[in-house]
Amino acid sequence: MDDGTFIDEHGDRRLRDTEFILPVVVGTCAWWMGKKASDTVTHRWTVYLKSANNEDISHIVQKVTFELHHTFNNPHRVVLQPPYEVTEQGWGEFDINVTLSFTPDSREKDVSILHRLKLYENESTPNTTKKPVMSEVYEELVFSEPVEAFFRRVTSTMPRPAPELSCQPYTSQYDEREELDKLKECRARVAAMVSDVRKDFEGVR
Repeated sequence: MDDGTFIDEHGDRRLRDTEFILPVVVGTCAWWMGKKASDTVTHRWTVYLKSANNEDISHIVQKVTFELHHTFNNPHRVVLQPPYEVTEQGWGEFDINVTLSFTPDSREKDVSILHRLKLYENESTPNTTKKPVMSEVYEELVFSEPVEAFFRRVTSTMPRPAPELSCQPYTSQYDEREELDKLKECRARVAAMVSDVRKDFEGVR
């Protein structure tokens, strides 16, 4: 009798035709230093990763690694507990690689998200010390056919609020259902495109 599971090549029992989705947000929050600014230090900024619904995800994420520009002291920053954030100061914008490592029982590979540090709104917007420049991206990490024990543990864990980020009041609020609907719509469009391509290909054979 099929119980909806299968054993993978590593001997782990996985759930067939099942997905577990972890919605996360990666962002930066940059404060202009105003009169305290210098040629080499114009902003104090924070790069962060959080769950889209502001819940604690430490039962899923083992650590988050932030790769800063090589000119920073110790550019390889590892954060083991939430809030997952690194605060620094400087003058230039650059890409930051944010890597999530999951708990060992997930048997999942690390996932990296590239995000650019944003210090300025645009050329027409003057700098201000009253509010930070925010830059966020919403991502959905999909665990396809997850390890059964991991899935059962995670889905049975009671949600709890995550420790607040240093720039929490300025972060965006996300409607998880709305974002999931957008993802489903996008997948449906891709599936339709693939179907059309197959039909065209079969038509010329």
